[in-house]
Amino acid sequence: MSSNEILIAGLVVLGALLVCGAMLRVAFYYRNKVKVLKEQVLTLKSSIKTLDEEYAWSRSASSKEVAKRISDLNIAIKERDRAIKELQQRTEEHEKAFRDVSEVVMALKADVQSRDEEIERLRQELKQREGAVKMPPHKKKRK
Repeated sequence: MSSNEILIAGLVVLGALLVCGAMLRVAFYYRNKVKVLKEQVLTLKSSIKTLDEEYAWSRSASSKEVAKRISDLNIAIKERDRAIKELQQRTEEHEKAFRDVSEVVMALKADVQSRDEEIERLRQELKQREGAVKMPPHKKKRK
């Protein structure tokens, strides 16, 4: 082998070593980047887990509040329904009493009307009798 060939072989080996060194340097650089990114992913995962726990806790607290509010409203609705039923019963009782009183009033009106007719008939009869039994004007009673 000639010196040129040895020199070329040495340069090729040296070039290969330089390329391998550069590749090794790039590999170490990106290895560090990957480590940093993995750490960031772990921190983000832990923060997401914390946020999920907080959300679940707040959601359970708010769902408990909503459930309590719903039960309170259901109780209020039941009380209102009971009050409505009581008022309906009282209204029916008042309507029945009103009908009874109306019947009594109509019966009394009919009685009053028949008595008025009787009174009017008696007045007419009295007038007829007075007309028949008129006293002469010269006989006045003295006191």
